[in-house]
Amino acid sequence: MSPESIPQLSLGTAALIIFLVCAGFVMLRGMTRMIVGTVVLALSAWIGFLVWQKAPTLSVEWFGKSMGLVTTGLPCATFLTSFFLLRKIAKAVARPFGKPAGEGEKSGSPIIRLAFRLLLALVPTSLIWLIGATLIHHTGSIAEVRAFSEKHLGMGEATPAHFIQQLKSSVEDALPESWLNTLDPMADPSRLTLAKAITAQSESPRKPVIDPKTGKPIPRAIIVDDPELQNLAREGKFGTLLRHPLLTKALADPKVQSLLKDLQL
Repeated sequence: MSPESIPQLSLGTAALIIFLVCAGFVMLRGMTRMIVGTVVLALSAWIGFLVWQKAPTLSVEWFGKSMGLVTTGLPCATFLTSFFLLRKIAKAVARPFGKPAGEGEKSGSPIIRLAFRLLLALVPTSLIWLIGATLIHHTGSIAEVRAFSEKHLGMGEATPAHFIQQLKSSVEDALPESWLNTLDPMADPSRLTLAKAITAQSESPRKPVIDPKTGKPIPRAIIVDDPELQNLAREGKFGTLLRHPLLTKALADPKVQSLLKDLQL
């Protein structure tokens, strides 16, 4: 079954489904346990994602090059460690309060208690939705560079890449640009454009990269001609390429920023 045959849900529908699931857990297992567990998971995932963004920079600083053990292994280890420690801390803090909230809670109107629990269910719903949206946006950005590479090589457009890019577009329509820049700074449009230019240059090192908009060669000044970046592009490690510190350094140059505004890849 191809991804195109999967019924596509809007982000609003997805948020409603998440809310109903969270509300169900709140009713069945107690609101305190649900809220605390979700916050621990969300914080752990966010810490892991922050380390994921910084991992290539740390790898270059520590070893002088990008190493998979650092760029991929370190974020995973950070997520698991954060989840374990935060879970321990949450249990230690909650234990003095005795039984989870909701058990033996008989005072007050049932309707008011129900409304209060549904309101609290919005907290895990929002956290899970934001984490999912950020993950989709980042994955879609990597797929966009990969699809550009495949198209540049004459391989056509892959259906999975097209599918995830549609989901990414839905996220961009649902969230303000300022939010996306904060949640997923490594998928900034300028960063994507520069990564595509590096990818095109790595695949045709002897040929100039042509700007489809103007039909003229892209000035080599905007292409980071670094062997490590070229190898990452050739090996298809586009996630690491997007997070590489050399892209951050190049994008800090006002001349590069000016040229990238007129470049459409």
